[in-house]
Amino acid sequence: MSTRVAERRRSRRVPAVHPATIMDEDGCVISKGRTSDTSECGVFLIVDNNWEPVVDSEVVLELRIPGTPTPRKPDKLRTVAYHARVVRTSNIGSMIGVGLELLTKVKARRR
Repeated sequence: MSTRVAERRRSRRVPAVHPATIMDEDGCVISKGRTSDTSECGVFLIVDNNWEPVVDSEVVLELRIPGTPTPRKPDKLRTVAYHARVVRTSNIGSMIGVGLELLTKVKARRR
C-alpha cells in the first residue's frame, strides 16, 4: 500500500525540451544542457556533470525557446534569460538534474 503525499510545488509542470545555458553573474558559462520540464515558477534541467550546483546558490539561466516563425525562418528560436535559484539537485546517470526557481527575467546575451 502506498501513501499519497501532497506536492510542495506551487505550479503544474509541463514537459518541455529546450537548450539551456547556466551562467554566473558575470556571464561566464558554467554548464549547458536542456530542460526536462517547466512551470510558471521554475524549470528542471538536465546538465553536464562538469558543474556541482549548490542548493540556494543563484545563477543566470538562458533558454532557447520557439519564437514567432516567419517564411524565411520557420524554426526561429529566441533567447530568454532569468535570474534563478538552485532549489534541488540529483544525479541522473552521467548527468545532473537541477531544479531552478525563476526569480526575475533579465536581458539575454546577444547571440
